[in-house]
Amino acid sequence: MLNLMIVDDEPFMLKGLINIIEKGQTPCSRIVSAYDGFDALEKLESFRPDLLITDIQMPEMNGLELIRKVRERGLCDRFIILTGYDDPAYLHQAIRCRVIDYLLKPINKAELYDVMTNLSLELLESEDEVNSHASSDWEETVPGVDYDQMSKNVKKIIRHIETHYRENISLDQIAEHVYLHPNYISSLFRKETGLTLINYLHLYRIKKAKLLMLGDSMDSLHRISEQVGYESVRHFFSVFKKYCGLTPSEYRQHYKMQ
Repeated sequence: MLNLMIVDDEPFMLKGLINIIEKGQTPCSRIVSAYDGFDALEKLESFRPDLLITDIQMPEMNGLELIRKVRERGLCDRFIILTGYDDPAYLHQAIRCRVIDYLLKPINKAELYDVMTNLSLELLESEDEVNSHASSDWEETVPGVDYDQMSKNVKKIIRHIETHYRENISLDQIAEHVYLHPNYISSLFRKETGLTLINYLHLYRIKKAKLLMLGDSMDSLHRISEQVGYESVRHFFSVFKKYCGLTPSEYRQHYKMQ
């Protein structure tokens, strides 16, 4: 998800914009505010936003000057300009500063949401983690899931699960990884796979547990449950029986004898 900085010298406007973004289920994980260009530059020393939204008309350092300084220092390279003035001169300067968009006050919420959503998708697509794998490289990890027909977002979610299944994965963590809102990815994942995220995680963990149980490893079931991401062996037994119809002990004994 996006890390965002908003710069505006009007406290009422600054608070209102933050409120709009937070209530709009935009793909933002963290928002840092600044009251002028100098305040912004100071905060940027310890915070690296994916996007900086700034007013143009501010005292001492206007928004365009701020953008130039931020870009020169390599602190951020994506900007949206806000202004209450539909001035062609400002627009031309904004174009020269290579800003993503130029929005007039009062803010059009739908327009702002569209810009931020498109940016989150751009960031997602810029990562080549998914694109570096051809569809033929996909291991059929969970039966019934058609990996070839999945969107890039869902493929990225699955890659994240397959990489971090041993950890305590949360919906918020996955949402931050793919730069999308938790509610959206839950709906998208179920639509494309027919499974909830937690169902898929359990099925993938169970698959890994089966490989360990039937392999050469003599690890205890308690150890195996930890290796596939379950902190409680009791929870592991419960989930395994729910999805397989057998306890891990029964499964190991039955298939080891064959």
